[in-house]
Amino acid sequence: MEIPHAIKMKPMGVKPSILFFGIPSVILSFSIYYVMQKLHENGVNEFVNFYVTLVAPLALMLVAALIAYKVEGNSFNWAAFSNRFRLKRMTRKDWIYSLALFIAMGIIYGALSFTSKWLIQFKLFAPPEFLIPAVDPRLEQNIIIDTFLGIPLKGQWWIAGTYFIWLLFNIFGEELWWRGYILPRQELAFNKWTWVIHGILWGLFHIFWKWNLIILIPTSLALSYVVYKRKNTWIGIIAHMANNCVPLIGMIIGIIG
Repeated sequence: MEIPHAIKMKPMGVKPSILFFGIPSVILSFSIYYVMQKLHENGVNEFVNFYVTLVAPLALMLVAALIAYKVEGNSFNWAAFSNRFRLKRMTRKDWIYSLALFIAMGIIYGALSFTSKWLIQFKLFAPPEFLIPAVDPRLEQNIIIDTFLGIPLKGQWWIAGTYFIWLLFNIFGEELWWRGYILPRQELAFNKWTWVIHGILWGLFHIFWKWNLIILIPTSLALSYVVYKRKNTWIGIIAHMANNCVPLIGMIIGIIG
């Protein structure tokens, strides 16, 4: 079926692709390596620091996706929105691909998780001293936790609520920007190689988590391939959300006590 909005999309070649992946990476790197440090030095507690430095840039990414959508001349109604961002109805095969992708990403993470500890031995990949403990690779990150950012979890359901809000910005900000807005435009330029270029650029976007690059590049390629193959952004949203919800599950267990 012809996509009415495809005629409004311009191909996104190498230079604009680097720009559209690079700018969000620079913003997040600045937020983590400068803003996070300044807040730490000024005694701002870890909880506030986490949400200021990690929620705001992801919220900007979501806003950027909506602005880019409007700049193309699209209407803000669900038919046009879902069509342009390829938010299609999930078929049985789509759900199978989503599950397979979730499992594959989990296996890749489990198999390569040791590489983070290995990379931080090298100065180039070492995390900054001021990094918040929740994302510090030097510390053991347990799935089930009883404190989060220095706050005891038992009975504190509001913490799970705020974490879920961060997840929403994380997943919808990234997926609508990367797979919803950028990927279809890249397909017009790179054809069958789109998922490779897209996956590598998305992996390198995470340069601010440089100690995780060996894990992130193959998982980025896997997600990019499946969404490219199925042309359905919901698959990326579902698999990405499922993987990133694992810490939330551990947090909920800690809240229940």
